[in-house]
Amino acid sequence: NSVAMRKIYMTFAAALFAVAAFAQPLARNHQVNGQTTCPLHYQAPGMSMSLQKTDFLLPNFGKARPMLAPNLQVTDDPMIMSQPAGTLYHNYYGVNSGYEVFFGNVMSTTIDGMAHDFVVADDGTVYIKNIMATLPSRAWVKGKKDGDVFTFTFPQKYYMEPGFDEEGNETTDSTSYYLWRMKINEAGNSFIPDTESQDIRYVFRNDSLIRIDNNSDGVVLALATDEGEWVGYADFTSEWHKEKAQVEQPSASAAIENYRMDVGSKEDGTDDAHVVKVAFDGDNFFIGNISGDNPSAWAKGKIDGDKVVFDGKKYLGVDPILGYHTYFSPSGKQKVTWEEYDYTFDSIYFEKELVFAYDRTAKTLKAENGNFIVNAGKNVVYKLNEYVKPVLSPWTEVAGTPKDPSIDEYMPYDNEYGYGALQLHMEKVSTAGDLLNPEKLFYNLYFDDALFTFYPDEYLALKEEMTDVPVNYTDNFDIMKKDGMVRTVYFYLQGMTTVGVQEIYKDGDTTYKSNLVSYKVDERGNLTGISRDITTGSEEVKSVSYTDLAGRRISKPAHGIFLKTVKYADGSQKTVKYVR
Repeated sequence: NSVAMRKIYMTFAAALFAVAAFAQPLARNHQVNGQTTCPLHYQAPGMSMSLQKTDFLLPNFGKARPMLAPNLQVTDDPMIMSQPAGTLYHNYYGVNSGYEVFFGNVMSTTIDGMAHDFVVADDGTVYIKNIMATLPSRAWVKGKKDGDVFTFTFPQKYYMEPGFDEEGNETTDSTSYYLWRMKINEAGNSFIPDTESQDIRYVFRNDSLIRIDNNSDGVVLALATDEGEWVGYADFTSEWHKEKAQVEQPSASAAIENYRMDVGSKEDGTDDAHVVKVAFDGDNFFIGNISGDNPSAWAKGKIDGDKVVFDGKKYLGVDPILGYHTYFSPSGKQKVTWEEYDYTFDSIYFEKELVFAYDRTAKTLKAENGNFIVNAGKNVVYKLNEYVKPVLSPWTEVAGTPKDPSIDEYMPYDNEYGYGALQLHMEKVSTAGDLLNPEKLFYNLYFDDALFTFYPDEYLALKEEMTDVPVNYTDNFDIMKKDGMVRTVYFYLQGMTTVGVQEIYKDGDTTYKSNLVSYKVDERGNLTGISRDITTGSEEVKSVSYTDLAGRRISKPAHGIFLKTVKYADGSQKTVKYVR
């Protein structure tokens, strides 16, 4: 799905390049030192800490050149986006190494722990989904099985992205990119199609699928144009293994309790608190609700006198949003400076164990010097959640009014990107200072003082309309969770003069609301004129309709600019410009 590639997720590597984490929610690949780089609008997430800059160069795509592989022709066969018929091998553990483009640089990276699927059909046809881990497109690539060897013949269409008009608006036109077998060029600074063979083989033995033709033979699986021009993405090794670890669970007789987990330090402003699940089960201690996208996962430790010990990594299962195998891991960190960019950051590393001091009487646990992370993969640090010096204590819910949330950043709709965005900071504490249950926390957005409704035709992950957004909800695309209580929401409206956010706590039949915190905004994205008011948020929507700019009614917008009219129960209506 090329549309799903429009946004990038600013994490560790973004900081390394000193790029504002919000101001450029989608930075197109751009010119570096006067050289045109990757033509794709997609850009690698760069979430692993394994990124290393290379000296590889890309062609200047603004100049005409002869076709690099005149004897090799691509086909116009459609990409396979649905799971083919056959025996499915599901969620194999991937260990892949390759190259990806990040802010104009070709980076070497290891992608560890991605969950991969492949299918073997009855007629010997084989299919692999996301065969290129450096750019997962959700497409299935087709090959043939001969004994335990799978052979894939390239080029094959693998990635499509939409076209854009002169104003940067998305059009119905698209550009296709293809997977090729490639080798390094004579200069040693780029890749070109291999004119001797376009086959890449994999062997399937002992519940492992391993690529045979790899960088040891000078071969990479690379993404390129239809004329064989490399665009910066390539995998040079790939292995997929059946993950045999099982997620451990408390026994049916174990009592599950809600606990408060305090982390960080007030001295440096990193203090935070979370509601987690714990279970005392004989000599075993379980902690759960530590992975936001996989709250049912548990990590098991051992009770040893006045200590609780977690030895090594604990398998948490596949994150259903990211599609990675995840693990609980004891961790540490140290300051590291990337001298090339004059940037100092906390480098996280795996530890062998995490030890809590255990007070049996108070039923509290305290890790004075230890940390733990929820990590994507087990071999390379790719932190999804980090908990520093955790302290666990029994927690009793106290309902109350949430503290006021805030809008920290606002980006108006941008024609080049095709969306606008808000960065929100939500609160998990009541005005009385009590930690609130995040499962009961929601928020509303307001544009020009009107309650905003998320519709499935705009927010494709939704099955039905939504106004009250669960504070922990994410589709990892339009509505995203960042560190702590930071949320990013993308929108497709133009011309707003005010934006607002309100937090809601639902305790049975009782609802508690923060103030509606509103801001005036301008076309440059400045937030001014903050106001705080209580509102009932009772603007009931009666109908939503669309018209084109000529006034013709449209049942469901496709691509283009439309007028969206919302009519409310009190007879009022609101019309805004909607871009899709």
